[in-house]
Amino acid sequence: MDATRPETDSNAEKHRQAIAVFLDRPLMKYVGFALLLVWHYTLWFIPDFFFDVQLLDDRVTVSWIVSLLGSSLFLFLIAALLGRKRRLSDCRMALPVATAVAVAGTLALGFLPFQLAAAPAYFAIALVISAAEAVLWILWGERYACIDASFTINRIGTVFGLTLFFCVLIAYLLPSLLTAPFAALLPLVSGLALGVTRTDGRDTFPALLPRSATKSGFKNMLGVSFVTLFACAACYFLSCIIPWEQLPTSDDSFSFGILGGALFILVIVGIYTLSRNHLNIFKIYPALLVALMVGFALFLSTPLLWLAAFVIGIGIQALFEVLLIMYFGILTTKGYATPALTFAMAGGFVRLGLAAGNSLALWYESMPLATSNLITPPTCLGFMCLLAIVLIPLVRMEFSIVALTAAPPTKNEVEEICAEVAAEFALSARESEILLLIARGHTTSSMADKLVISPYTVNTHIRHIYDKMQIHKRSELLNYLNMQRSDF
Repeated sequence: MDATRPETDSNAEKHRQAIAVFLDRPLMKYVGFALLLVWHYTLWFIPDFFFDVQLLDDRVTVSWIVSLLGSSLFLFLIAALLGRKRRLSDCRMALPVATAVAVAGTLALGFLPFQLAAAPAYFAIALVISAAEAVLWILWGERYACIDASFTINRIGTVFGLTLFFCVLIAYLLPSLLTAPFAALLPLVSGLALGVTRTDGRDTFPALLPRSATKSGFKNMLGVSFVTLFACAACYFLSCIIPWEQLPTSDDSFSFGILGGALFILVIVGIYTLSRNHLNIFKIYPALLVALMVGFALFLSTPLLWLAAFVIGIGIQALFEVLLIMYFGILTTKGYATPALTFAMAGGFVRLGLAAGNSLALWYESMPLATSNLITPPTCLGFMCLLAIVLIPLVRMEFSIVALTAAPPTKNEVEEICAEVAAEFALSARESEILLLIARGHTTSSMADKLVISPYTVNTHIRHIYDKMQIHKRSELLNYLNMQRSDF
């Protein structure tokens, strides 16, 4: 009997390694985190999740707002406590405890008799769930930093879109007594997947850049975060101010809205894939704000278009969440900040925006009907004006966003871009050679050695390039070439 135990342990280890290898595939590595994201939507967007109360009951709505604020608070608190040198993943009990709390909290929330329980009871459960979510969120962020995840839209977008669509659809179709257990499986599988993948021993974080080198990048991070916060607030004010009783899908509207959001994400992924990855996905930010303004216009135009406006609000919010995760994930791998801070910002700012938008809509709904009907249209117009104003700094930040998130150029990209620039500005053959060497980071002396000419001749050719392109210094030339690459 003792002889068989090592063999059993060996087989178990082989199975564990096989699962870890499977989960480390380009698409599969995002499934665990996608399940964590989807868990949030199955908790708060499926009508049959709650045992004896409607999804849009005020107690459920307030519990959701408490959960959103709690998640934001715990995310930023954990990031602040960890600082630049500590890791949450070094605490071995963090993962199993957070997973167990998430599962137990989901079951408690789903089967809680809202009609009998006092308000502090379900607020407390919502806070406990938000704490577990924050811990799991940051643990996944640290894992992705260790494996140098790429965070491309055609990977994380595909996985998140498909996972969101099918999990929400399954939860919606299940009998009411099975909805909460199904939702509880999502954080359980997510936690197990994280535990299995961490057995590969990859625990080296990207080296953090000096604080002085990250100032401009951090300003950009804050700018994108606050724009996203405001946009998410606008999204959820739009979705929640629409009277769900008058929608053709009634209280199922949030489930269908999330399904529409998943399809919206997959459409964006399809467009990006068809472009053969030549588009920079972060250039879609201004377009999303314009689409949100269209959603407000549809709401103000006629009740016949309220459902379309509702889906636009929900769908754009879901895409904003994916884009912010991608943005901060890429900056994490480049060493701009710790995984705890970047993922806290990615999750915290979105949730603060959702809480703000939903709270404002809830306040309006608590007013007398005549008052609410009177102030809602001007508020929507105000959101549209503010979104138009926010577009201005966002467009100015676009180049910085693209530059910060761009992958290092490939050899072929550099050659093709330089060839196009040389043809456009009628550069000579020698000037074209020097332009290519500048793009590859060569100095004047290294170019002189490579081309077997004097440094004076190299500088003469460089001045000719500047004159033809109306550029005054090397940094401007490199910025121009990088801008050409982002449009390539």
